Amino acid sequence: MQPHPTALLWLALLALPATLVAAPLDLDPTRVERTGRPNDRLVCPPGACAAVADAAAPTLELPADALLERWRRVLRTQPRVTILLDEPLGLRLVAQQRSRLWGFVDTVAIRVLPQGPGRSSFAAYSRSETGYWDLGVNAQRLESWIAALLAEPG
Repeated sequence: MQPHPTALLWLALLALPATLVAAPLDLDPTRVERTGRPNDRLVCPPGACAAVADAAAPTLELPADALLERWRRVLRTQPRVTILLDEPLGLRLVAQQRSRLWGFVDTVAIRVLPQGPGRSSFAAYSRSETGYWDLGVNAQRLESWIAALLAEPG
């Protein structure tokens, strides 16, 4: 029995968005190309990212390696998060978080950006791996993770 041609078309259309974006481990928020869909969010200091950011990242009075460690701690406290890449020399983390109900995968890439002695900022990009809309999940994720980052003692 052969599949119906319409079914094959739908399968091809569903697979298409996944082929248009970078693989998760290749994600660098400072060089990312936005999806063009309302299911991603970029936070970055002015002028530090190739793409237009949705919000500006703060500068913290922390050395870059300390800010990277703080990001690690925030990621470890989040539910259903897997750290895929921890690159200390590149000051970069890539993680995936699955939704609680359906298990949808969102990818988050973070790069810490040194801003001079004892100061650093970051670029953070969160995107859905499937679908077109995310109902604001990626924006809410970055907002809450950044709030947790800023609330860390020290």
